[in-house]
Amino acid sequence: MGFVDYLHIARRRWAVLLAGLVLGVVLAAFQIQSTPATYSASSTMYVSMATGTSVADSYQGGLAAQQRVRSYLELVSSDAVVDRVIGQLGLRLSRDEMRGKITVDAPPATTLLTVTVTDEDPERSRVMTDEVVSQLRALVDDLETIERTAAPAARVAVVDRAERPTDPSGPQSTKTLALGILAGLVLGAGAAFVWERLDRTVRAATELASLGPILGSVTPGAESETDDLRALRARLPEQAKSVLISSIGPLPAPNVAGGLANTLAATGARVLLIDTAAGRTVVTAADVVRADVTPAVADRPLVPEGDWPVHHNGQSAPVAPVPVAATDGGEMLFENAAQRTTVLDLRKIPAKPPVGDGGSPAAPPHIAAPAHTVAPPQPAVARSGGLGALLRGETAFADAVLAPGEQSYSLLPLGDADPTTSDLLASDRFDTVLTDAEARFDHVVVAASGTDALAVAEKCDATVAAVELPARSLDVVTADLNALTGAGATLTGLVTVPVRRRWGRRIVQVRE
Repeated sequence: MGFVDYLHIARRRWAVLLAGLVLGVVLAAFQIQSTPATYSASSTMYVSMATGTSVADSYQGGLAAQQRVRSYLELVSSDAVVDRVIGQLGLRLSRDEMRGKITVDAPPATTLLTVTVTDEDPERSRVMTDEVVSQLRALVDDLETIERTAAPAARVAVVDRAERPTDPSGPQSTKTLALGILAGLVLGAGAAFVWERLDRTVRAATELASLGPILGSVTPGAESETDDLRALRARLPEQAKSVLISSIGPLPAPNVAGGLANTLAATGARVLLIDTAAGRTVVTAADVVRADVTPAVADRPLVPEGDWPVHHNGQSAPVAPVPVAATDGGEMLFENAAQRTTVLDLRKIPAKPPVGDGGSPAAPPHIAAPAHTVAPPQPAVARSGGLGALLRGETAFADAVLAPGEQSYSLLPLGDADPTTSDLLASDRFDTVLTDAEARFDHVVVAASGTDALAVAEKCDATVAAVELPARSLDVVTADLNALTGAGATLTGLVTVPVRRRWGRRIVQVRE
């Protein structure tokens, strides 16, 4: 993997990097807050040797003092010095605890010795430093005295006595925070790399090359979308009159079929798009109401579209009611175009019931004898139930197809679907519909997904698999393609549909 690959990983897994960084900062802040402040007091000593006054003696004495300093570094934290300090000050500390408070340093090529004691109390750190220096000097005098009447061979003199510290020496907030940030970034980078290696998500079209020809990539809403669709149109087999656009994946891909149909129609060809996607009914009453409405009904206003929501597989699609009959009393009888649900409009009920000849309230016109008050039902409206009704034989092909409107192609929507629609797609009735469509149009584009795509795959001349990227895994895409080919599909190739999902959209899709 190169540097660019790592940048791509960081771009995709930025949330993991951010989480690691936040974790490192939080732990560093906790460490800073939980660690008590400490104070350090230091004292400097000078080591010299008892030698002659000549230059040679002084030189030899300096070298000997430097060698002594190396030994005195170990004596500062020895048990002898530590025990004397604890006993002299009456400290309730163990040897190891006291030894942990003492640090000693000697600059190279010098005879200087610096002792530092760290404690939570500034005054106590000063007192313990002076006591350590005092006990070290006493121990050196004992060790360097050969004869009781003679002077010690080496002498330790105090240069700087310990002073009471005013500023705390720890914890080092800046250093701790920097280490926390660095550790968090390293942890986040490691987690992101491991996640990337274990992730089976397909993100590039090149990863699908082993499954079939890549016909192109269509990015919804991009400036290149039209050119991408034109390239896809050019790669379709010339002899294929019916093309199945099958969505691969658990979620329906963007409507590549509609874009392809529009691109084919741009060449002047007659194109029909058959939409088999259940739950996405596009037909409304306004699309299917014809001009042969009887005068008794045509003079009455329609209820505004959207007043009568129709539920399709848990989703609501506003469908305007279609008037089918009128009563003498002014009440309108409506029939929902998509669900065939008869609805009685009671919004024109008078404030008081009408009075009959005998002074008694007259029966409402809509429940009176049909021979006297209700006009007999007339075939006033030619209604289309879409592909579902066409498969059930409830409507004619010409009535089910919606003529080009805003789009440049004709549309055969799913329309009025029922539990048998998916079974009818796999029957000979869809063969008849497809044959009729191929006879009337130059190109027929079928949009399907899931089991509907498997049902119609063998009936179409060519199949294009629309794979939404990122896809869950290569194994899932392979299984879906194998199911298509196993159902008899003539797979022409794959087209990728890159989609940038937001977190909110992902949550909505998962809930759906």
